[in-house]
Amino acid sequence: MTYLKHEGELKEEVTYDSVYREVPSVPMALNTLRPFDQILVEVKTVTPPEYNPFAYVESIGGNNIANIQHPEQGSLLGYTVDENGMVDLPLVGEMEFGGLTYTQAEKKLKEVLKGMMDQPAVRIKLLNFRFSVLGEVMRPGIYGTYSREISVLEAIAKAGGAKEFGNRAKVKLLRKVNGQMQTIYLNLNDELFITSPYYYLQQEDVLVILPIKRRPTLEYIQRNVSIVASITAAIVSIVTLITVNK
Repeated sequence: MTYLKHEGELKEEVTYDSVYREVPSVPMALNTLRPFDQILVEVKTVTPPEYNPFAYVESIGGNNIANIQHPEQGSLLGYTVDENGMVDLPLVGEMEFGGLTYTQAEKKLKEVLKGMMDQPAVRIKLLNFRFSVLGEVMRPGIYGTYSREISVLEAIAKAGGAKEFGNRAKVKLLRKVNGQMQTIYLNLNDELFITSPYYYLQQEDVLVILPIKRRPTLEYIQRNVSIVASITAAIVSIVTLITVNK
């Protein structure tokens, strides 16, 4: 299975244990908070826990994000960004987070909490970052992540990788932008894909690994090659016996 191939690379001599080639990489996607996002707000401070309404997060620890294969469970936790981009937080009240990056939202909340807590440190995580991987992969389905970014290659890896007859040169990406559904085709065989603006996924993206055009023929040949080989061997044996007995 070939990914990120460079033209001529499989033929030319490769230099080992040194930088072989350098290309500029695409910056990480600065995903913004959107209506109906579910967010986890972590606030650590020297203020005693009884005065910190966000302190419950520390007691829960990692258990509240333990099962990222079932992102729908995240809807039971955290806070919801409403249709107007507002979040209703304890002690603080309503804050506008819609359209802000995670870092911008963290800084905004931190400034407000400085007047209420000592040395607050704020961390915001998206609980319902979901994406789908369909088609010629080992485990098609809906997946989730609590990372702030995930690449197309990482998403396909989560789905077990592309199958033998998956077309890595024509992967379909479906993305919702401003109420419109965009269709983008990606070539994962090209090494320059790592510089693509579509290298990182966004919330609710759908990846479809299409089959190669020759798949039905190749599958038929694979299934029947043993039968053909057996028949051929039988015919050769019969011809040999007839020839010997003449």
